[in-house]
Amino acid sequence: MSEFVSVIFCRRCGSRYVEIKEWKSGSALVHCRTCGNSTELNGFTLGRCQVTKKELDIARNTSAGVNEFEK
Repeated sequence: MSEFVSVIFCRRCGSRYVEIKEWKSGSALVHCRTCGNSTELNGFTLGRCQVTKKELDIARNTSAGVNEFEK
């Protein structure tokens, strides 16, 4: 079964309970409801994609490192 999702995970605690608290002048104020971590994102937008639960679980357990990314 597939779902349409847009996902943001908290880098500090790994929580999936992250929301865009406010949009202002092309920036998004992103806030983690679990640990309270907040940051402002500039120059990005959100989209949605269709994924399976297995793919979503893999994404949640994958963490980016400095200068590292998946191809």
